[in-house]
Amino acid sequence: MTFEEFFAKKKIDLSQLQRGNRLLYDEFRQHYVQMGQKSFDHTKKFWFNKLRKQYALLEEEETTAKDQAVSAEILETMSPDSAGIVAASSKPAGFKPRFKAGATKA
Repeated sequence: MTFEEFFAKKKIDLSQLQRGNRLLYDEFRQHYVQMGQKSFDHTKKFWFNKLRKQYALLEEEETTAKDQAVSAEILETMSPDSAGIVAASSKPAGFKPRFKAGATKA
């Protein structure tokens, strides 16, 4: 797996990272070549969440926006009657004991 494929798998946009923090990009590239995929992943794991938030891939942002638009559209199209049915069916049934109180033998 190449350096670029590795960061695509981690959902980090390398071009944004390269423009935003060139020193970190160069350091990561050098370490990836020296260590290999597995060791690099283990040693730099704490960086990935922060970098993913800063330099997210555009595909991910687009899909999130689409998902929100679709869910809003579904909520708008639901009639008040069907919304009441969904709310009533999702209500928990309560506690149901498995055994009757006087049915056990000593």
